[in-house]
Parts: sequence; structure tokens; C-alpha cells
Amino acid sequence: MLREDFYHRQKKHFRIWTFKEWMRGFMLGAVSLLVILGLGYALRSGSSHQFVHFLTQQSFPFEAILLEGAPGFSQPERARMDLTRHQGAAVSMFLLTGVNISDPRTFFLGYYSHTAQGPVWLGWAYNPDDPEFEGPILEPINGQNPKENESPDPSSPAVPGDGEVVVGVYNTHNSESYAGNGGPDRVQGENGDIVTVGETLKKALEKNGIGAVHDAKIHDAVDFMKAYSESVKTATQLIKDYPSIKILLDVHRDGLPPGFPKSTVKVKGLASSKILFVIGKRNPHWQKNEALAKELMAIGEKKYPGLFASNISYAADARYNQHLSDGGLLLEFGSQYNTLDESNRAAEAFAEILAEWLKEARD
Repeated sequence: MLREDFYHRQKKHFRIWTFKEWMRGFMLGAVSLLVILGLGYALRSGSSHQFVHFLTQQSFPFEAILLEGAPGFSQPERARMDLTRHQGAAVSMFLLTGVNISDPRTFFLGYYSHTAQGPVWLGWAYNPDDPEFEGPILEPINGQNPKENESPDPSSPAVPGDGEVVVGVYNTHNSESYAGNGGPDRVQGENGDIVTVGETLKKALEKNGIGAVHDAKIHDAVDFMKAYSESVKTATQLIKDYPSIKILLDVHRDGLPPGFPKSTVKVKGLASSKILFVIGKRNPHWQKNEALAKELMAIGEKKYPGLFASNISYAADARYNQHLSDGGLLLEFGSQYNTLDESNRAAEAFAEILAEWLKEARD
């Protein structure tokens, strides 16, 4: 009996799937194919801002998956395992629904409008077609000069006609700061850490033999959502006062939802924040802005691999003052989770890259 039972259990049984099983398999295959095709399209076209941003700035936690299957070994790493699970759940829910489970306020986004100061707590997740909240454009697309009764007043005196200045730097969202060391991620009505990054960039350019000017006028103190309506005046005035300006840089830091880890890259052996280019397509020469960004990214990849996010972020409904210059660019130096030191290093590295590009352009 025992021998017969043993051989009976060794027999292999084959059967053909039923209709329901075939349908279930077909549906699973179709869904998998759609997910793969959607991923491929997003990576190729860059049309999905959130998805591409996530893929280019996150690392896959292989070690956490291995530890999940080894409870004894994972016990000393319990805190890290819990954080990984939390981040995984938050990211998955966010990518699928646009709701961030780490921030209950996102559940009510569809029912309540945001405050006049803008949905600061949602960061770039709020509107992928306008991730920097440009708001309403108040003047015509070709109108590069502010109205006579709205003359800008730069915070530092300009020197009109200075032919040595080829790079202009300003900050539309002056209040942005870095919370990586435990400080606030925004100082409302004041110049935050991002203005320091802008000044670091200006000094680093000068150190590399490039004339630069940095305007620290505050634009977001009254209304965050209308900051671009103020900064366009500053940018226009910079070009007017310094006709030699070829590159016009708006320096920001990115805003990520809770649950997302910061991203860094090694620059000269030290941790540096990564840099993301944002191009607004609502201007007639955005392709020229894009071409400049890609040329800088190419130099950066050779000089400091990984410094730039591999995908440019495109905003279909915004222009970000880039209509004022073929060299108009918006740069995101890290996110609120980085530190000021990390972004200052990124600014110094970017200054070297831009200086190299400018010197090549002159030759």
C-alpha cells in the first residue's frame, strides 16, 4: 500500500484550461502589456511628469526585498524596513491615484479649492502641466516689457550697459528653503535658502571667469500663485540693464510629497543635490531653450555624471519667463529634503558646466 501510494503521488496530471481561466490569463496579459507600453511611452516622451520624475530620482530597494524574506536577518533593520514599506505604499498610491496617503489633505483635492497662497503642500504633484504654478499670464506672450506704471525695482542697484555680464540669475520663489537639516522648507515673505544658492551660483560663475548678476528681489511674499507675474518684471529689467546677458536663470528647488526620499549624487567626493531642468512650452522659441538645456546636460554627464536628472520636465501650460530669452532656463536644485550645502555644491558644479559651454560658444 505504501509503495502504491508513493508511485500514485508521483504521477503528473495535465489538464486544459477552462474558458474562464483562459479569459483570466488573457486579461492579466493585456493589463501587463498596457503597463509596459505606458511605461515605455512615459520614458520616451517625458509626458508623465510624476512618473518620470519618480523613476529618474529613486533607487529600487533590492536589499529591502531580500530582507523581507529573511525575518531573522531583517530584525536589526526593522526601522529601515518600516520606512521602505511606508515609502513604497505612498509612492504606489500616488502613482495610481494622485492621492498621497502620507498627507490626508490630498484626499479632498477634488472637493475643495486650494488657498490663495497656492497648494504648497502638494508640490509638483498638483498640476503636471504647470508644476511651478505660474498662474495666469497677465501680459501678451510677445510683450517683453512691463507696463510703465509697473516698473520693477531690483533689490540691488543695476549697472546699465555692463558688457561683461552674460548671465542673469533671479529667484521667482524666494521663500523656498531646504529642510534636510531639520529647518523649515519655506520662509514666507523672506529670502530663503534658494536665494543663497542663486548667490553661490553667481559667485562660482565669476570665479570661472564669467560675468554674472544676481537679483534677490522677493516675488512671492504677497501671493505665491502670482510670483511669476512679479518675477517677469525683474527678469525683463535684468535684460534691459544688462543687454549683454545671454543666459537668464530662474533658480528653484523642487517640492516633493511626503514619503519621497531625497536624491543626491557625488560631486568631487561629496554629496550634491541633483539638478532638474523645467521647460515651459507656452512660448514661441521653447525649442531653443530645450536645445541649450540638452547641451548643458551633455557636458554635465561627462564632467559630473548623474548631476542632472535624465529627463527634462516640460510644462505645456506655462512659459516661466523663458519667452524673454533663447537662454532662459528654470533649474530645480534638489528638493526640500536636501540640504543647503548639497545644493550649493550643485550650483558650483553647474557654474563650471555653464562656463565651459559659454567659452566653447565664444570660440
